[in-house]
Amino acid sequence: MNDFIINTDLEIANGDFVFDYVDQQNIEILLLNQKGNYKEFPVLGVGITQYLKSPDTTSRLRLENEIDKQLSYDNFQVKTLDINNLNNIQIDGNY
Repeated sequence: MNDFIINTDLEIANGDFVFDYVDQQNIEILLLNQKGNYKEFPVLGVGITQYLKSPDTTSRLRLENEIDKQLSYDNFQVKTLDINNLNNIQIDGNY
């Protein structure tokens, strides 16, 4: 999917917004944002930082379920999801 590129701010080149492939950017934004950050969509967001603070297995299962659910809400078809290494979460799928 092509959309605006955001790196702390909208990227602008030659006086216009920069458009590019943004699937990775959309997933990152979805994982980092807490529920309630978007007033139009109050249940959108994983809030991954809260899950990373808790090392127990139950939290990891909840995190995996929440990521899968939130990506599905965003019309992303998840093929594989691997959260065994929290420093390198693997998500394979497409919009």
